[in-house]
Amino acid sequence: MLRTSLPGAFVAPFAFVASSALAAAVAPSSGAAPSSGAIGGQVDAAHARAIGFVEHIPGLAANPIAVFVQFRPGTTAAERASLRALIGDGTYEPVELVEGLEIVYTTMRARHAIDVLAPLVERVELDPIVHSTVVPNDPSFGSLWGLHSTGQTISGTPTARNADINAPEAWNVTTGDANFAIAVIDSGMQHTHPDLAANVWSNAGELPGNGIDDDQNGRVDDVRGWDFYGRDADPSDTTGHGTHVSGTIGAVGNNGIGVAGVNWRCKLVPLRFLGSGGGLTSDAVLALQYAVQKGVRVSNNSWGGSSYNASLVAALTAARNADHLFVAAAGNDGRDVDVLPLYPACYDLDNVVSVAAINNTNGRPSFTNYGRRNVDLAAPGQSVYSTYTGSSYTWSSGTSMATPHVTGVAALVWGLYPNWTMQQVRGRLFSTVRPVSSMATRTVTGGVVNAAAAIGGGPGVDLEPIVVVQEPYTGTQARIGIPLVLRGTADDVVDGDLTPALAWSSNLAGALGTGGLVTTSALGLGTHVLTASATDSSGLTRAVTTTVTIVSTLSLPAAPAQINASSIGGGNVWLSWPDASNNEAGFEVRRQRLVNGTYTNTTTFPVAANATTLLNASGTGSHRFSIRAFNATGNSAWTSWRTVTVN
Repeated sequence: MLRTSLPGAFVAPFAFVASSALAAAVAPSSGAAPSSGAIGGQVDAAHARAIGFVEHIPGLAANPIAVFVQFRPGTTAAERASLRALIGDGTYEPVELVEGLEIVYTTMRARHAIDVLAPLVERVELDPIVHSTVVPNDPSFGSLWGLHSTGQTISGTPTARNADINAPEAWNVTTGDANFAIAVIDSGMQHTHPDLAANVWSNAGELPGNGIDDDQNGRVDDVRGWDFYGRDADPSDTTGHGTHVSGTIGAVGNNGIGVAGVNWRCKLVPLRFLGSGGGLTSDAVLALQYAVQKGVRVSNNSWGGSSYNASLVAALTAARNADHLFVAAAGNDGRDVDVLPLYPACYDLDNVVSVAAINNTNGRPSFTNYGRRNVDLAAPGQSVYSTYTGSSYTWSSGTSMATPHVTGVAALVWGLYPNWTMQQVRGRLFSTVRPVSSMATRTVTGGVVNAAAAIGGGPGVDLEPIVVVQEPYTGTQARIGIPLVLRGTADDVVDGDLTPALAWSSNLAGALGTGGLVTTSALGLGTHVLTASATDSSGLTRAVTTTVTIVSTLSLPAAPAQINASSIGGGNVWLSWPDASNNEAGFEVRRQRLVNGTYTNTTTFPVAANATTLLNASGTGSHRFSIRAFNATGNSAWTSWRTVTVN
């Protein structure tokens, strides 16, 4: 999987207290909850200031007053204290899930703090702000097309039959385990909602309302989870997002009111870290830590951002080692996240499941992100009806809404087969998808989560390998005698990586080679059906096909109709174009910069075949771009110029 990082834009430099009004906005309230951190009330006071910035400065990319610090192994407590003092007053909060990791508050700009500590510690990095991935937008069971599509009309569009996750068929086997806990790491939850209350988790180790940390986890009276955003024991929802997500996972079923979740019975653990302006990655890390320490095996994460964060990766790795499945939304930018990733969905960890959205006709909504390597599967995510704050219900769209369908199915499977490992549950989700053409080349599995198929087969069942063909794309045209690249992967829940044994063959030319990367010139004229197959140690085989036509003379490739260019900050440009050809060897992009009223400084750079997006670090100023396709015969015409001002 492609893993790149885009440096997060930073609002800098700015005065931390630009006005008396802002000073009041970010000052800690006198009613702040008792601290659960390492330095008493100082932590909660510092955190309250950070949240004040999040709420009052739109577009803020990172926490301006704290950084993640990973100390080197063997660093003593005294040495840690001295290092913290270099950037602030010593206020910090440990991340127990990862040895040596702390959230350290600073009295200087966060970027300056990084410069100071970088030579002295193993790692120091920003604390990015992330956002929910929502598109604004049982009497009502008929509205839940994502669970059961019958041709009902949703937002004016008739639903395709079977454009769902086959929930009723799954419910014939199980409606969920009443004791299975599912963490909802989000904006909180209305725990009193009539359609959720019976399925809200209760911390058995905590006595309510006694002001004592009975289970000694640093959180006083955390009976129903925790609010990491507000630093108290009431994770109530203030935006409605977490309540909506929770209803899809686990609204009480067959109770005569409202809607039904994928799980009629379960235990929802609300862990709030998002507010109306987003949330801190550090709070998400603490929420994940809480879930893992409480033995919760699956979490829903309908949020994300473009900044890679190694501290979150470390926490996710620790969660993986604890057999925790982390289901994440792929995002709503309508972009290929193989080119420009969104995190945490694109972290290269096998316990992270990345989810795209489909609509009620099995199509790909324009908003959903996708990626043949970085997005795993899809689920219903457009015009989804679910629970909402105020004991109400509403429609919403986004990969935020798709993700809880997958989380819910994972919980159904794990509740039915409690002895399965995280890898077995993940493998079952992937190997039983319902294939749809809109996701065939845009996700790893090419399909939609399928609840009925996922719970079938009985405990301990072995699964077929997962095979992905990365190239050539179906419909590719190539010239005879020119080497053709075959690229793919194979993975098995039991046997692990089977890519070295991936076998390639043609219906016309026979065996072509073995492995994840094969180059062949053995294909004769005609249309070949190429098969990539892998067999596991139990003899189970999975085969995936693609087609390629070999011709004697390639025609010139068709030019893209246009190129689109958008400034995304930090001197970066996001380029996109439609691929109008099936026989290009690649594309060539040219760029010019406006200097003294004239476009000059022409730069050209190649782009791989079948690509439709590119991130270009052009630098600030006015630029213009055009693109053409090329192959062995020659070049297409250049597209017209597209001008963009880059900031």
